Amino acid sequence: MRFFFGILLSLVCSTSFATANIADHVAAIFNQDFSHVDLARVMIEAEQIVEPSIDADALLAEIDQMVSIIRVMLPPNPNEWDRLETIRRVIYEPGHWNEHRAFGYDHDDPYGQDPRNRLLSDYLEDRRGNCITMPFLFIILGQRLGLNVAPAMAPLHVYVRFTDSQGDTFNLETTSGAGLARDAHYREHLPITDAAVANGVYMVSLSQQEAMAVIASVVVDDLIDRGEYAEAIQAADLILEQYPNFVYLMVKRGTAAYYLLHTEFHANFATYADVPEDLRPHLHYLQEINQTSFDQAEALGWRPVEF
Repeated sequence: MRFFFGILLSLVCSTSFATANIADHVAAIFNQDFSHVDLARVMIEAEQIVEPSIDADALLAEIDQMVSIIRVMLPPNPNEWDRLETIRRVIYEPGHWNEHRAFGYDHDDPYGQDPRNRLLSDYLEDRRGNCITMPFLFIILGQRLGLNVAPAMAPLHVYVRFTDSQGDTFNLETTSGAGLARDAHYREHLPITDAAVANGVYMVSLSQQEAMAVIASVVVDDLIDRGEYAEAIQAADLILEQYPNFVYLMVKRGTAAYYLLHTEFHANFATYADVPEDLRPHLHYLQEINQTSFDQAEALGWRPVEF
């Protein structure tokens, strides 16, 4: 979504005191030892920026209860595949272990375009998830049970990569019962370019630090959804420092700049010549963010997804 002067609508946004507040909260998410990360706590910290009323203790207790149930259901001397299969059963099969309310795919918002639907708290409550909440719940449970599981990116999609004790890695598609999925499945159905694969943008296991960045991106989506575009750019900059190849967030950053150009300039000035001299540096700054964000994403192999 690139901006060209003179084609959009308007609404003035300005940086407020809340900007620094949100930036501090986002920065605090990453102020920890990445080798001892609890992704459940990271999700809750990010979600509390979006919805401060979220009860962290209650959510952690619910996750701990799920882990306890899985442990009870494991066979004697379980191997890693036993643990994997039991997680699948507890999440996707209705039974007393999930109060006969299995977790399923939210076909009304499969991409989690409504930021509120990307909250773990929402997924645990209504049991309807998307390609963000579903893989991350699976990963949270798997890591607590000692499995080597990590998120992997595809265009507008996250899935799970499981590496076994032999060093072999398998894709698990959590929007479809956490069944095995071939790399070709993603290449056939999504706009994954050779450049994106070569640059490690898609189809690679993310580090815990990169996984945290994906989790924190809900803050940027929520800020854009609420029209707080300057704050969204600042939050995106902080997150991109942690995960420089995060093309989804590059595009969101460029889109936030687009909306600021849309709101701060086009409604007030018919042409560039009408823009006062003292506002032109800010105009150029936003144009640069808009242009470079999309250019960087495209250089890494990103292409837009057509619905």
